[in-house]
Amino acid sequence: MTVENYLAEAGALASLAGIMAGFSLAAVVQLLTTSDRGRLATAGIVVFSGASVMFLYSLIVAVLSFSATAELDRVPTELDNLNVGAFLILLAAIYVFVGGIGLAGWMRSKVAGILTTVFAAISVCLITYAIGSVISLFM
Repeated sequence: MTVENYLAEAGALASLAGIMAGFSLAAVVQLLTTSDRGRLATAGIVVFSGASVMFLYSLIVAVLSFSATAELDRVPTELDNLNVGAFLILLAAIYVFVGGIGLAGWMRSKVAGILTTVFAAISVCLITYAIGSVISLFM
C-alpha cells in the first residue's frame, strides 16, 4: 500500500470515528439533560457512552497512525495490530450505536420503540451486508 493510500484510509476512518463520536456524545448529553430518570434513559446513557468511547479510541488510533505515517513517510507495519484492533472496535461501535438508536424509541412509547427497533434491525442487516461485501473482496 502506498503512503498516499494509507493516509487517505486513515483520514477516512478518523473522520467517520470523529463524526460518530460526536453523535454519541450528543445523545448522552441529551439523555442527561432530560427529566426522565428511568431505567431506559439510564440504559441509553450507558449504550451511547459506550459507543462514544469506542469511537474515540478508534479516532485516536487513526490520528496517531496518520501522524506516524506522515512523519516517517512510510507505512508503519509495526502498527498493524493496533490498527486492526481499532478498526474492529470501530465496527463494534457502529453496532452499539445502532442498538442505542433502537433503544431510544422505547423511552417515548411502545409504538416508537417497536418502530425504532425494526429500523435498527434493518440497519444492522444492511450494515452487515455492506461490511461482508467489502471484506469478501479481500478473501
